[in-house]
Amino acid sequence: MRKIIISLGAVAILTTGCNLDQDPVTVQSADPGKPAGKSGSATRKMTFPIKLTARWAHADKSILSDGSALSCVKVTVTNQTKKQLDVNPLYFSITDTRNTKHDSSSALGRYEGQIDTTSLAPGEKATGMVCAKGNFRPKVIAMTNPLFSEAARAQVAS
Repeated sequence: MRKIIISLGAVAILTTGCNLDQDPVTVQSADPGKPAGKSGSATRKMTFPIKLTARWAHADKSILSDGSALSCVKVTVTNQTKKQLDVNPLYFSITDTRNTKHDSSSALGRYEGQIDTTSLAPGEKATGMVCAKGNFRPKVIAMTNPLFSEAARAQVAS
């Protein structure tokens, strides 16, 4: 009985620090001078720990391509934190104009110039392509951390 009580107490203490109802990550605007929200009324400039900029792009197919349609975004990730930031093409997803989320792993290796797997020191940048299978118009790109919690989101510019 004592072991059960201690176990339940430990679980309660450990889960107290976990926030299961996390707020969604704020979407960074495609236009740095304007806020990304629908309201458009916020005029203060927001700073983000991970800065993402994204532009709709066309990728050259690699020798691994099966000829299927790809929708791509050229993304730049800037580490504005004080810690190392891991970047990996598997950490990205693209949401289209119909609010359908597309996983970047569906097109991994099928195009040239994909964003590298790397660690960015504070202030460093990485630029590369992120693609997903299918013919759609990218609206938002999202990046997760190594634990697959969403870390940053940005609008995709035309």
